Amino acid sequence: MKYLALIPLVLVAACASHPKPQVVVGPLPPAAVEPLETVRYAEVVRAYHVGRHADPNHPLTMHEQHPVYRVEASPRWNLHPGPLCQAATNLLNLPPDAAFSPPPVNDAVIAEISRQREATERVIHEAQRLARSHEEFQRVLQQMQTVVTNQARISSRLADAEQRVAEFAKELQRLATATPTAATNDGPVFEPVPSAPKP
Repeated sequence: MKYLALIPLVLVAACASHPKPQVVVGPLPPAAVEPLETVRYAEVVRAYHVGRHADPNHPLTMHEQHPVYRVEASPRWNLHPGPLCQAATNLLNLPPDAAFSPPPVNDAVIAEISRQREATERVIHEAQRLARSHEEFQRVLQQMQTVVTNQARISSRLADAEQRVAEFAKELQRLATATPTAATNDGPVFEPVPSAPKP
């Protein structure tokens, strides 16, 4: 029985030795602005590397090459509307520009847009057909220029041939009118006809 009385004491002692942890609830620190660019632009610093040069204010002093840092843009506030302003604008359904009003959409407008689309397709089709006709016209014009060049050559050769035929006719007439001077049984003596120079 002694032993049974000790068991509850041991259990009570074991439970009493481990106190319950206390939970402390306090305010959270304010959250830092995650993307700083949404609130304020940081300054822009650029490094320029300057080579060895003499000081213009002190001609006896020379500077070794070194970087020079220059503030290109100072920090400034970002005045562009953030996502909260855009969400509020979208909730109110206000256009971003006060002078902007959305175009009316009804059956007449849709029909006019369809008609304009069909007219544009016809114009594009006609432009393509006109381009093909222009290419064919250029091809025919090139062929006509070749025909004209060949015709000019043929006309020149024909004129030369007519001139030579006229010269041959004159020579034949001269020979026909000439009397034979030789009294022999031989036939008339013909002189050779000079040939015309070739072009």
